[in-house]
Amino acid sequence: MMFRELAATSFITFHHHCISMQTFTNEDVTNYYDHTETHYRQFWKMEQSMGLHYGIWDNSTKTLAEAIVNTNRQLAVLGKITAADKVLDAGCGVGGSAIFLAKNFGCDVTGITLSERQVRTASGFASQNRVQHLARFERMDYTKTRFPDNHFDVVWAIESMQTATDKSLFFKEMQRILKPNGRILIADVFKEGNWKISETPVMQTMLNGWAMSDVLNLAELTNLAKSHNLALANEVNVTPQVRKSILKYWWFALAGMIGTKWYNLFHNATYFSKIHYKTGFAQYRGWKQGLWSYRLVVLGGHGGIG
Repeated sequence: MMFRELAATSFITFHHHCISMQTFTNEDVTNYYDHTETHYRQFWKMEQSMGLHYGIWDNSTKTLAEAIVNTNRQLAVLGKITAADKVLDAGCGVGGSAIFLAKNFGCDVTGITLSERQVRTASGFASQNRVQHLARFERMDYTKTRFPDNHFDVVWAIESMQTATDKSLFFKEMQRILKPNGRILIADVFKEGNWKISETPVMQTMLNGWAMSDVLNLAELTNLAKSHNLALANEVNVTPQVRKSILKYWWFALAGMIGTKWYNLFHNATYFSKIHYKTGFAQYRGWKQGLWSYRLVVLGGHGGIG
């Protein structure tokens, strides 16, 4: 789901029940989002929510689209977003988070994505919502941006940080472009336990289907952030609140499987289009086995969050 940025392609073959451990190029990530956008439009209420991520359900949400927008709201509140913040949406997808922040907080937001198609879609959504003066979008790799040092107050990363194969490259670049006392706000899938991706086929199916290689657990994230002068300021495990999204994704995967198999009888579907439904089944099985959680995280830089 969610904007996935990676850097190299390699395969390690394991025998018996272990399957290939795979990483992805930037082109692979772009292809994933471009080739599956129709799935998100059809099943994930993309036109209403403008988001590709898991939705957080609570008493204020009645629909999937509302839950997806609520994830933006929950992270913004946890991260103490204000109108004065200059925000980078690092892995902006189709622009929903940036547009939400611009409309609801008056933030100046720059969204970056590897996909030129997503830039066009996000820019169109911003115009429709009349915030194009606050929310702008560019094609850029978040590990090698063109921004000057000390440029942003906030880096926003919903389901994007974990996509980097070498996550230290993400943190190194974010540390460079953040202002002193800036912060990184993350909503993403996190590893639970110490399983190895090469020995956990269900998680390989889940992550590889999203053009991802592996994910960190919270302790690993905290240690990596610390090495880049970033401290864990706040964290909330919202896995119970995304349960309905997990279940909906399973049902959509079932419908997608039927549609995909029928489509493939008459057409030559792309790789990610063919396997996308498998992620829906795998994310459910991985969740049931307690292999992953969904967390909101705030990291403060250069001495913490104010």
